[in-house]
Amino acid sequence: MKQKLCFIFLFLLPFNFVFPSENSVSLLDGLFESLPFGKPFLSEIHSTMIKVESGYSKSYKEFNLEEEAKSFDRPVVEVHLGIEIPLYALRFGEDRNGTPKWGFKITIPLSIHVLEDMFDPITAPVINTDYRFGSPRLGLLYNFEGDGFFKNISFNWLPLFHECTHLGDEITIYRMDQNLPITRINVSYEYTELQITLNDPDKLQDNVHSFRFGALYRISDRGLGWFSVRQDSEITQDVVIPPSKYRFEFYFEYQFQRTEGFLASERAVNVFSFELRDRVRYGYPIYKLENGAWVGKDVKESMMWTFNLYFGWKFYSKSKENALGLFIHLYNGINPYGQLRNYPGYPFFGISLTYDF
Repeated sequence: MKQKLCFIFLFLLPFNFVFPSENSVSLLDGLFESLPFGKPFLSEIHSTMIKVESGYSKSYKEFNLEEEAKSFDRPVVEVHLGIEIPLYALRFGEDRNGTPKWGFKITIPLSIHVLEDMFDPITAPVINTDYRFGSPRLGLLYNFEGDGFFKNISFNWLPLFHECTHLGDEITIYRMDQNLPITRINVSYEYTELQITLNDPDKLQDNVHSFRFGALYRISDRGLGWFSVRQDSEITQDVVIPPSKYRFEFYFEYQFQRTEGFLASERAVNVFSFELRDRVRYGYPIYKLENGAWVGKDVKESMMWTFNLYFGWKFYSKSKENALGLFIHLYNGINPYGQLRNYPGYPFFGISLTYDF
């Protein structure tokens, strides 16, 4: 008799989730729902945020075909298009006040980042394009009880993500016509990424100090590590490129939002966001044209710091579901675009428009 009752219970248990009673919680309720925690900080250089930025950067012979390198002499446009497609989200585990203590979500991140130069007389506007997509991202949030400094802690894990970058056609053709020793580097790799966040903003209507530590690890090997080069078509001279030895990339982010105080409110949120990232500079040579001949400069693969800063305001709609942001953006470090990544000391200073939904 007991065995029969156990069998009936196990048989009916799944139907409790599909056809829940009034007091039960169905796991199917979370399908295609979203939760606001785990979103990228403003200063994350490659994220799923929507940004349109205009400002000044540095000219390089490689993508500006007529000018030597200078600081802040070139107006450029950067476009960041991204989305986190919601697959599943759920809040559960109420505390003493009836507020859910836990949050869990699954999303699919997709993003495209484009560098444009509208004013060069030779090149087309699109200089470099980066694409990123992969497996679902898993997020878990735990809310602390009380009104202490630490509000919550969250974890985001991206098991598998792919990045590939593409150079503007005019630049590739120019390199081939000029018999550049390396005409193209095929930057393409897969990695896994983990983020830990203290005080995730999570739509908190408060003054909040947020901290995030992240690390990514390259799990693929394209023969040279982060990239590959076709010997038959992308190398015109006898060039030896050593394979990559570095697989990790680390970053620390700090973000402060103000919803109270001078020039701040719940609908006009003042935000300061800063990222410090240790990135890999690839170990392939760069070239400069001298007296009609290409002169190479060896580059040793190394880790280099980058600095990214945003300061400005987010203006929320009346429903607080959408927000338009206006920020000052300052960057310095390795060029953040894949095909131009071997150039250090890349600066950018400009205005950024963002959109959250």
